[in-house]
Amino acid sequence: MRWLGMSYVGISLSARILLNADALNMAESVGNVTRHRRAPVVIKTKDGLQVLYVPAISGESIAHAYQVHLAEVAKRYGLPVCKCCEKGIFVKSTDENALNNCGIQIPQSLQQPGKKGTKKSKESGGIKKSELEKVIIQQCVVEDVGGFLNSDNTVKRTSRFRVGYMLPTLDSLKAGAVGTEPELHVRYAGAEQSGGQMLYYVEIGSALYNLNFSLDVSNIGVLSSDNTEYGEEVDSLEAPERFKRAEAALKALQNLMGSMLWGAKRTRFNPQWEVMSLVVAVTDVPFEVSPGNEPSYLFETVERLQILSNNSKVYYFDKEGLKKPQEAKIEVIETNSYLEAIAKASEEALARLGESLKLK
Repeated sequence: MRWLGMSYVGISLSARILLNADALNMAESVGNVTRHRRAPVVIKTKDGLQVLYVPAISGESIAHAYQVHLAEVAKRYGLPVCKCCEKGIFVKSTDENALNNCGIQIPQSLQQPGKKGTKKSKESGGIKKSELEKVIIQQCVVEDVGGFLNSDNTVKRTSRFRVGYMLPTLDSLKAGAVGTEPELHVRYAGAEQSGGQMLYYVEIGSALYNLNFSLDVSNIGVLSSDNTEYGEEVDSLEAPERFKRAEAALKALQNLMGSMLWGAKRTRFNPQWEVMSLVVAVTDVPFEVSPGNEPSYLFETVERLQILSNNSKVYYFDKEGLKKPQEAKIEVIETNSYLEAIAKASEEALARLGESLKLK
C-alpha cells in the first residue's frame, strides 16, 4: 500500500451499538439447536486475566453487507460492477474461470504465451501481471475497493476497507451485561410427523457491541504495485474516476450504517438496536479510531491522533456520556446524530481528495 509521497486521505470509525435478541451471525447446528457465533475475549479482573466466550458477529458478515451496498450505489452512479458482484457473489477474481464467469474481459493484446511446460502454456496464454490489476478494477468498483487475489497470475490487490469482528464492549463484559439464550420455536413438519410439529432452538445474543470500520479513500482507483514492480509502468485510474469511486464507497458506508441491514436471520430475529455513540476521524495519515471498548474511546482517539497529525478532524455522536478531551490540537466536532457524523466526515474526506487530485 502506497501513501508516502502522496496526499493521504482516510476515514475510520468506531461505534458502540446496543443489540438485543440478535441472531445476526450463526455458527453451526448441534442437534436441533442453531448456535450464535462465539469468540474468546480476554479481560482484566482484580485477580488477573480471564477468558470469556462471548457472542460475536464476524467481520466477513459486515464486509459482505458493505460490498452489497457498494455494488448498488456504484450502479446508481453509473460505475462499472461485474456480474458476480452485482448479484452479491464476491468471488474476488480468484482465477481465470472466475474472471470469465463474472464477465471481466481480458483484452487479447494483454495476453502473452506461457512458458513451455507450465500451466500458462495453454492456448489462452498468460496475462501480463503489470496490467491485470488495472484491467480488473477498471471493470468492477467492488473489486477495486474490496480487493482480490488472482492465484493464476499471483496478482494481489489489498482491500481499501478494513472491518473486524463485532464483540461486546469490555465495560459491558466487566459488568456481566452480556447474555445468550436458546429460544424455542415450533415449525409445522407435515402430517406424517408425530403431531405434525417440529421443535427447534435458535440461540440469540444480547450485548453492547463495538463495531470498527476504516476506509483508505486516497488509494481507491490506485494500483497496489509501485507501478514498476513487474518491470512495466502502469498508470492508475484517472482522477475524476477515482473521485467518483471514492464518493460511491463513502455513500455505501453511510447506507450500511443507516440501514443496519447486515447479518443473518433478519426475517424472524430482527434485533432491537440502538447506536449509543460513534466516533469517526478523517485523517492525513493511516489511522484507526480507538475501539469503543470503554466510554473513554473518544478521548483516547483524540490523544493518539493529535500526536500523529495536526491536520485531521474528529466527529462524534454521544448519548451515553463519553469521556471528552478538554483541549485538543485538532478539530473535535459533536453532531446531533451518528449519521450526521458520518456524513460530515465523508464530505470532509471528499473535499480533501478533490484538492489532492486538483479537481475543480
